Amino acid sequence: MRGSVFSRASLAAPWGFESGHLTTGIFHAVVRGRAWAQLVENGRPQLLERGDVVLMPHGDNHLMSDAPDRPTKSMESLTRVDERGMGHLVVAGEGPRTSLICGTVEFDRGEAHPVFSMLPQMVHVRDQDGAMATMVETLIGLIAGEVDRPVPGSETIVARLTDALIVCLLREYINQLPAAAVGFLGALRDPQVQLALGLLHRRPDHQWTAAELANAVGMSRSTFFARFKEMVGETPADYLIRWRVHLGTRLLREEDASVASTARAVGYSTEAAFSNAFLRVMGTRPGAYKRAV
Repeated sequence: MRGSVFSRASLAAPWGFESGHLTTGIFHAVVRGRAWAQLVENGRPQLLERGDVVLMPHGDNHLMSDAPDRPTKSMESLTRVDERGMGHLVVAGEGPRTSLICGTVEFDRGEAHPVFSMLPQMVHVRDQDGAMATMVETLIGLIAGEVDRPVPGSETIVARLTDALIVCLLREYINQLPAAAVGFLGALRDPQVQLALGLLHRRPDHQWTAAELANAVGMSRSTFFARFKEMVGETPADYLIRWRVHLGTRLLREEDASVASTARAVGYSTEAAFSNAFLRVMGTRPGAYKRAV
């Protein structure tokens, strides 16, 4: 994940803008005032107040406004660019003022990625007990300070602070998932399943067995296997296949690796075995995938 800030918004009601469909994720953090966020397709208005952050991880078209049903303009039409290349969304109305920080989040978009594929179109976490407010407000304040008063190193600091902000948001989103939530995100709340997932992620080329993973996390094989499948939604072997294929798509797409070298890198002894696993997950052979991308 790589985050960056592309605009500072100073908006006085009435105001409203539409993002359009984006190729990266996008977030809006409320520095001052309040705003409403809504997905254009089948979305319900969500109220954002100071310290709130809303994230559209897939870059879905959405509206931001001072009130529900407010007429909107395109985000580009309201943006002014200064000499540093920073965008400023400005609406000089007569009503209450809202200040936003708007940024992009470029996720690792491997098609088989367990996190990205499970994120909803909009992530908006309400700070139910106040535990998140202090950290989020602090991060937003630090980002705003670097954006408003840029000095050497500000761009790097903003990028790191943005990463921390999004991780904080996603962590709170995970913590508020229903107890019965199935999948990678829900499984992160179980310490032993989380440890097993970490082992698979760190050493995907190892020939893991359920018994070895169970021993590593201090559980019996049968108990571990049942809990992993219940929480993740698939067996450890199936999860490992999907994770290996995800890593394979990155190597083929971003590093122009050969199919044979990719197979070895992600834990397959033969190109044929990797090709069959790739076909099972992606619906196409790795060679065809590489040519397509």
